Amino acid sequence: MSPVKEEWKTSVEQDKANGGQDAGAYRHADPITDEALTWFVTLLDAPVDPDTRAAYQAWRNRDPRHAAAFDRLSSLGSMPELQAATLAHHPQTATSPTAGRSAARRRSGRFGGWRASLAAAALLLAIGVHLQPTLTLRLTADHRTAAGERREIALPDRSLLILDTDSAVALDFAEGRRHVRLLRGQAYFDVVSDPAHPFRVTAGFSEVEVTGTAFTVRSDGGQDAVFLERGRVSVSRREPPGQTVSLVPGDRVTATVDGLSAPARPDPAVALAWKDGRYVFHDQPFAAIVDTIRRYHGAPIILIGDRLAGARVSGNYRLDDPIAALRSLADVVGARVTELPAGIILLR
Repeated sequence: MSPVKEEWKTSVEQDKANGGQDAGAYRHADPITDEALTWFVTLLDAPVDPDTRAAYQAWRNRDPRHAAAFDRLSSLGSMPELQAATLAHHPQTATSPTAGRSAARRRSGRFGGWRASLAAAALLLAIGVHLQPTLTLRLTADHRTAAGERREIALPDRSLLILDTDSAVALDFAEGRRHVRLLRGQAYFDVVSDPAHPFRVTAGFSEVEVTGTAFTVRSDGGQDAVFLERGRVSVSRREPPGQTVSLVPGDRVTATVDGLSAPARPDPAVALAWKDGRYVFHDQPFAAIVDTIRRYHGAPIILIGDRLAGARVSGNYRLDDPIAALRSLADVVGARVTELPAGIILLR
């Protein structure tokens, strides 16, 4: 077993003995790629000590496949500069297995529980999950927005659609139908009244039906959220059908796999702030705020650590500068911000 795998195995066993804090560490099915991922995330942290560099170089020199796997990770996602940024040129130095194991043990103490999170994130980068829309959206969406983009769309019936960042819709206005499918993200609808032809919006768990009104629908994170600005709407469960909630202006309802919530009464200025390019929130978990800001940033934002995730924050930020918002919030919660090539952000 290589020093890296031995170190990871030892680390996991120790974590299990200590209550399983890191027992769910990610492992790639290919052992060489798994080792390359371990080195990839280890060397993200700077400065890297000489023993760690020497252990890496020994691993790299041991088998041409090691170097190929690491270089492949470094070059993925338009990141050819990552290797140069993390690995300054050093003479190739051979080290003994004992030295490699000693360096690996030091790495285990320094990097701790967040190494598995970074390894999983590196894998996501490797398969391009964060870097391009899914094939399904490309084939089915009539309108899509990129990260940080908002767009106003005039619908065939003269209704107005405002599509939020990283969102997609499919339209069906044939033969008198007025039907929009929200495939991802968030949209605002200002619907022209036509009692003979109801306007329907379907999302992941819900269907909204109106004749003329203004409302928003957001679909992400395993739920739909519908907020009514004016008029009246009925919100129904898609599967199984039957449960319906009627909303009056100012109401918001959420739909999940378990059903529809009772209507809530959020602050309209907060619920609709995104239309004006702002994000307003009060006493929310930092992890939830990062989830929203991710939609406005075109590259991965990786949050490491339960301490940061649960911190409560409030704020009012411009959505056209998500990095400035992250830096300001990081100061509040005591997070360290690391900007990597290709726009990748680490928060720890």
